[in-house]
Amino acid sequence: MSSGPKTTPLPRLLREPTVHFFLLAAVVLVGQRLVAGDPRTIEITPVIKADLLRRFQDQLNRAPTGAEADAFMKAWKSDEALYREALREGIDRDDPTVRSVLISKMRERVMLQMRTPEPTEAELQQYLERHRPEFEAPLVYEHEFVSFPKSAPGAADERTKALRQLLAGATPDSLGLRSTAANVNRARMDQEFGPDVAAQVAHLPPAQWSELETGDRLLLVKLIRFTGGPPPPEELNARLRAAFKGEAEQKAAAEATRRIAEQYRFEETSK
Repeated sequence: MSSGPKTTPLPRLLREPTVHFFLLAAVVLVGQRLVAGDPRTIEITPVIKADLLRRFQDQLNRAPTGAEADAFMKAWKSDEALYREALREGIDRDDPTVRSVLISKMRERVMLQMRTPEPTEAELQQYLERHRPEFEAPLVYEHEFVSFPKSAPGAADERTKALRQLLAGATPDSLGLRSTAANVNRARMDQEFGPDVAAQVAHLPPAQWSELETGDRLLLVKLIRFTGGPPPPEELNARLRAAFKGEAEQKAAAEATRRIAEQYRFEETSK
């Protein structure tokens, strides 16, 4: 009795659903590579190579030799492969350091696109009024004074006599007078003399004894010098311009960053 035709293993294997799945996957993969290209294929066009070698020449400040150019391209290919592999593995998203560098680079790119107009003199003056402490050093007043209590008999005559002698070249020590030397800011002078008298001290002609008085004292005061205040006009103007433009650029960059962020939709999920 004859048996039916023999079935070879291959046709039977081709009828298996699992085989169909892997064949379909292979076809899809091949099709994807035909359409999109191999994701690990790095195309180096003549334009790209020429640009790379031009940059290398700029670094050397001379034309590279053939061996140098070959070594440079070999190193570049290795670096580019590592870079592409890092992106493929998501290191740019998962590594906080890389993420921070990319964010900083993007901010720099945004900043480079900013064109801040030159400020007017009125704008600079307004900026100075808002930020004066940043540009002016605190005023410090170096001065010397002698006190005569108003309650002491003959205090006014004694002060007048001492002033005449001091203006003639005498010193408080030579006259047996106790003087106080100070090198303080305006707030400290306000405490010593009161705001009204302190304001007068601040505007005395330098190196000259003058008569002033508080509620309970007659004074002889000499303003030696004061330091602080704004820098020279040219320096002040340069600093103001730099600070004004820096602030304007920061505001513009923040606005540009906000517009970029608005192009993305963030969805919070429970998983």
